[in-house]
Amino acid sequence: MRIIIETSWDVVYLCGYFSLVVYFQYAIFTTIMYTYMTKLNPSVGPTTFGLAVTFHGIGHCLGALAAAWWTNKRYKARKPLLAGYLLMLLSNCLFLLADHVPMELTAPFIMLCRFLGGLGMGNTSTLRTTLTAHSMSDDRAKAMSVFIGGRALGLILGPGLQLIFLFFGDTGLHLFGPLYIHSHNAAAFISMILNISAIVALYTLYHEIERNGNSCSQRSIEDDENWPCPDKLAMFVCMLTRYCQNFTYYAIETLAPAFIMMMFNMERDAAVGIMSVVFFISGVFAITLYSTFIFSDIARKLNIGKVNTASLLIFSIYILATYQWPFIPKNVVVNTDGTHGGCDYSLYSWCLGLPKASQEFFYIGYIISFGGCVPFINVGDATLYSKLFNPVGQALEQSLYDVSQIFARVVAPVLCTAIYSSFGPQRVWELLFSQLFFVTALWIAFAHRMIPLRPKPRPVFYLE
Repeated sequence: MRIIIETSWDVVYLCGYFSLVVYFQYAIFTTIMYTYMTKLNPSVGPTTFGLAVTFHGIGHCLGALAAAWWTNKRYKARKPLLAGYLLMLLSNCLFLLADHVPMELTAPFIMLCRFLGGLGMGNTSTLRTTLTAHSMSDDRAKAMSVFIGGRALGLILGPGLQLIFLFFGDTGLHLFGPLYIHSHNAAAFISMILNISAIVALYTLYHEIERNGNSCSQRSIEDDENWPCPDKLAMFVCMLTRYCQNFTYYAIETLAPAFIMMMFNMERDAAVGIMSVVFFISGVFAITLYSTFIFSDIARKLNIGKVNTASLLIFSIYILATYQWPFIPKNVVVNTDGTHGGCDYSLYSWCLGLPKASQEFFYIGYIISFGGCVPFINVGDATLYSKLFNPVGQALEQSLYDVSQIFARVVAPVLCTAIYSSFGPQRVWELLFSQLFFVTALWIAFAHRMIPLRPKPRPVFYLE
């Protein structure tokens, strides 16, 4: 079996679209899920919402490992991808029925929907494996930019469309029978359409590349012998970077609706609206950078070590700039009904005397950090990680890389909402900073080992 001799750009761009479909659904549901759960059941709080996000992460973790096993077993990607989109389609169908579920079952039902959606999202490991197998080493950074650019576009379109769906209101449009499309479940309806389009594309546009009857993603004994063992420390640093970056993202994203309502004394709809705008602007910024990587040679010239270190430092500065420092003169508004903004002292004893962070720093810093730095980390870290191994047959390795992100999604919502509820946002910010500082130190200390793996030189024989 031979490695492909040129990059299959048709497959690469199709993987970019598949990535868009997957992450669109994640972004749009995260934007509306907290407010929808509180609408269906007013007793739902940030901890319950964090559990719903965690169930999605657990499903994603299990789905990624299952998809990796399936892909390695058959050396084909179409069926694992199809299974993922069918699971997400089922999740969306169930979500449309949430209005008709008894109030006491609202939280478990939403968790079930998100768990099934997470299982389907596990096909991202198969997408990343396919992308690596179909791209040459020199084109890997550009190929990863296409894949992650699709992800970023999905993260933009989700909150962007949700802004439009807000005009549907609580009643919305009548679909048929007892079903209505309103501001909180329109996300499921549009996601169903995208999943169907992905399934159609799988059978009309996608193709497996084969050589001598074998899939190009199959690893041969000869290939294994020609490649040395990967540097496990470099693997660990790459996966830890992905974990830390996503832990910060999921922590802030999960807490954002409740944090904004509390910190800046906003109503529920206003908090959703402002975060949708911030997510959208951040996504546009990211897409601009990804487009630059795709249509230029900048991605090939990046010094991954220096870029990742600088990006992690900017993240750290953002956390420090939005920390609730004791010397800040203004405090948050304290009341006994946090559902309409302000800090509810009847629920949180830490409300009294809590300094008020800068609203401008929170929004602008988010856009700079997640819109400007994340693209560099995503492309650089994912590209380097894919080059730490034999370029074919990476399903297991890529699933582990996805699990590092998924683990952050599982841990961050529950841990950070628990810390937030018990001790306030200050302790959450301290946790985020300590993790960022540790990972940045690893990149500086082990810069000499964060390099691509090279194949062993083949012996040369001369004829006398």
